[in-house]
Amino acid sequence: MPACIKAVIPFFWPMEFCCMFSLFVFSVYLLIVISLLWGRLRFFKVNAGTPTLAAWMYDLAVAVQMILTAYYFFSVTDVTKLMLGICLLLYLFSLVLFWWAIFTAKSLDFAFSNHVGSIVTTGPFGLFRHPFYVSYIVAWSGSTLLFNTPLLWITLIYLVAFYTLSARKEERLILKSTQAEQYQHYQQHVGMFLPRIKKWKQLNSKH
Repeated sequence: MPACIKAVIPFFWPMEFCCMFSLFVFSVYLLIVISLLWGRLRFFKVNAGTPTLAAWMYDLAVAVQMILTAYYFFSVTDVTKLMLGICLLLYLFSLVLFWWAIFTAKSLDFAFSNHVGSIVTTGPFGLFRHPFYVSYIVAWSGSTLLFNTPLLWITLIYLVAFYTLSARKEERLILKSTQAEQYQHYQQHVGMFLPRIKKWKQLNSKH
């Protein structure tokens, strides 16, 4: 069983429960990894407008997050049960948001693409303008908060900066396209990474 769980489960809980809880948390993490890899390889389209270096640097930072988190699950022994529970909630939120966005969007371009596709404003896109980026940030934040190591913090900061710059570049392109007026209205009602609940209800009540 992952070493981190041994330190956070109260002494009076049965060992069988400890093993089940440990496997569940790690299984959710593996589902996130598999989902993100599938999205990167099969869902998001990398076109000529996507800088190769940016794509490779992003993949490297994600790989560091994924590999270190898996390693820490089996080696770190000083996390608290509170942080483990918070991490689990963040993982579940990330996973649900990712697949909700997948089924809503159908197909999207990879980050820093110069291609302007159709504007999606329903489902999770009515809560966040960039729900995929929110899903990623939440997942990496869960691992980083749980294990609290310098390498995880460094990659988290890099990835948040990457998602922010990518989102802004994508939006600048849209605002220069024929869909500018529609997107400006969308920006006024929906936050980039944080939801605006009242405006989300107003926007979705029109669909």
